[in-house]
Amino acid sequence: MKTRFLPVVLAGALVVLGGGCSIGNPKAGVYGPEPTGASFAQIKGLDPGESFTSELETSSKKFASPADIRSASAGIDDEYRLGPGDVFAFLVRGRDDINREEIIVSPDGEVSLPRVGTLKVQGRTVREVTEELKKALSAYYDAPEVTVVMKAFNNNRVFVLGRVANPGAVKFQGKATLLEALSLAGGLPADQAKSFLSRCMIVRNNELIMWIDLKELLERGNMALNARLRNGDVIFIPQSEDQLAYVLGEVKSPGVIALRSEMTLLDAVMASGGPTKGANLRDVFIVRTSQGKGAIEKVDLKAIVSRADFRKNYALRDGDIVYVPETGLSRLNYFASQIQPFFSIIGMTASTAASVGFLDGFGSVIYGGGSTSQ
Repeated sequence: MKTRFLPVVLAGALVVLGGGCSIGNPKAGVYGPEPTGASFAQIKGLDPGESFTSELETSSKKFASPADIRSASAGIDDEYRLGPGDVFAFLVRGRDDINREEIIVSPDGEVSLPRVGTLKVQGRTVREVTEELKKALSAYYDAPEVTVVMKAFNNNRVFVLGRVANPGAVKFQGKATLLEALSLAGGLPADQAKSFLSRCMIVRNNELIMWIDLKELLERGNMALNARLRNGDVIFIPQSEDQLAYVLGEVKSPGVIALRSEMTLLDAVMASGGPTKGANLRDVFIVRTSQGKGAIEKVDLKAIVSRADFRKNYALRDGDIVYVPETGLSRLNYFASQIQPFFSIIGMTASTAASVGFLDGFGSVIYGGGSTSQ
């Protein structure tokens, strides 16, 4: 289980348990380290909403559009190009002495043929290789009739990695597509209860070129997202366990949840058992870290449910913290009963945390500029 975000949560909790007083509700804003590095301070002029994407906007901003996919596919050659491992027959009419039924392309992309010698064939089409062989043999024969017959297409392959049944290289006889690659890789793994195919990345020439919305492709049958693949492409489907969020506060089962598909704020709260009777649904907070900064966004969850206002039903990211505060109850009692048990799990006490700097002002700034006495 990932724990890299736990210090952020524990910092606020330790202000309560170590100092004997409660903390206020978090203050929305964007935070970064002060020049001294001792604490975090709010950065003026930055809107925390820019760090979050609503459920309604997620697909259009995160995933490649059909136009993006068409553009990436436009430069893919329809003709097959030979490469290492390919097998072909070299036949010259009336010249059985130089015919060869099985020629294997070497790892360096070359072949050795009678009369012709060594020839570089990697990256060339069958038609181009045939013309080159005719030209080379013309020095020995009049108008030689050369035929190249493919026996095995071993070089046309992509690599499918991550959450599939059979990760590894898959080979294609014809044009390669994303759906065919997923099918050849076995699709979902055996433990389907813990697995899903919601998205994948395509890496080409050592660069990430796009994310594909697999839910839209597989469940809704949007074939415009069935991207063409180029020889050597890498497809990666993230592990479902790789993405975690933390739900704290007034929910029935606070703790860590695995992010499945496009899980939103509302999904996370309900996956944690739903709010308790003492939950303040008007002031639910999402805490997110990105590129050395922290963003806190306040969301009116009650408005999402009662008025179907999904503009702030943000899609969660790996490491997000959702905090549902209380209304009118003792925050000290909550933190003492709900957060303190986590200390024993990770082997950390309040004094230990203080000694490594968790209490250097970070908790008081994030949670509204200080603490209030009960």
